[in-house]
Amino acid sequence: MGGRIGNTCFGAEEMNWREAFLRQARSDFSIFRLLNSLDAPYAHQLHYLQMTTEKLGKALLIPVSSDAAPAFSHRAFVTLLQQMPGQPGRRFQLRYGGKSSMLKARVRKILPLAKMIEDLAPALAGIARPNPEYPWKDRMTNEILCPAEFGFAEFDPNSADMLNLVDVIDELLN
Repeated sequence: MGGRIGNTCFGAEEMNWREAFLRQARSDFSIFRLLNSLDAPYAHQLHYLQMTTEKLGKALLIPVSSDAAPAFSHRAFVTLLQQMPGQPGRRFQLRYGGKSSMLKARVRKILPLAKMIEDLAPALAGIARPNPEYPWKDRMTNEILCPAEFGFAEFDPNSADMLNLVDVIDELLN
């Protein structure tokens, strides 16, 4: 594994945008897992999960042979999930082989949660909706809320959909 100090890179091979985003998604996911194991405030876990999905989506939407940078958007992961059943390589990676209907059903089940996680990006949430990074003002109560002290109840870490989504992310990163 390479390191960077200033403008000097040590032991790192040259990489393209796809590989760079994939490596960063893996790093973000490892921090998500670490924070989960430490029982850190859920906002921090969700922050790293949101960043993982964004970078993973960007990475895997870039064609393997492309040198093009990904689109500047926080919306990539849901698009990736929607495209996966039609991609034979992705079906094999996720151990579905020719069974696109089974993968389609799995994706359909986690898509609403994936969209909610995608919407956690502060640029999408704005200052009036919950996000795991910045305080916001609740529209109903006019109260200013802090992510580190907010429960994010709609993102139950033990729900079947959350566990399934985390498994899909893990499978896509490996």
